[in-house]
Formats: sequence, structure tokens, C-alpha cells
Amino acid sequence: MSVFVYDYDFNAPNAEHLAKTHEPFFLEIRKANPDLPVIMLTSCTYRRKDRRDIIKRTYENALKRGDKNVYFIDGEEFFGGEPDEYATVDNCHPNDLGFYLMYKRILPVLKEALDSRKKK
Repeated sequence: MSVFVYDYDFNAPNAEHLAKTHEPFFLEIRKANPDLPVIMLTSCTYRRKDRRDIIKRTYENALKRGDKNVYFIDGEEFFGGEPDEYATVDNCHPNDLGFYLMYKRILPVLKEALDSRKKK
């Protein structure tokens, strides 16, 4: 595995579940793979600040512990300002445009994460 894209915000049943599981799961990943780049994403639709903040806290706590191989992408930025109805088929699932906009946002971070592996 070259990079782990950590994205289960949308599929966590509620913010309480996300808060209980997000950072502990990240710590398990980190324990098993101390040098693995991890990219944390928030949901691209049905965005909620409380859920975003939980994921951002996991990311910030990793940085505070000195982890230099962790990345954060806010789902608010995925569609580049396009309304959800343009970038999704049902205001939830990305359509071709939505996936393209996500690709444009994720690719530079993915390249940076993969480049960090080469430098080690």
C-alpha cells in the first residue's frame, strides 16, 4: 500500500459514532504503518461542520504528535464552488463532473503524499 485515503465520513451513521471511531482507527493504521501517507477526507455532500471538525481534529492531533505524513482535504472544496446539483446525480452521489472536480482537488495531494514516500 502506497497511501491510505481515509474517507468514511458520509458512511458513519452519526457524528457521535464518527467521534468515537475516527481517531482511534487512524491510530491503529498509524501503529501498523508508521510511515504510510494518510489522506483524510470529509464528505463532499451533506456537509456538516461538526463532522468536519471531528476529522480535522484527528488530522491536527496527528500533526501535534509530529506526524508529517498526514493530509487533510475538506469536502467543501471538492466541487470548486459548483452547486451540488451540478456535480451530483441526486445532490448526494457525484456525477461525471463531480468526480472530475474531486479528481482535480485530490490529485495534487495524492502526488504530494506519494512523493513523500520516494524521499524516504
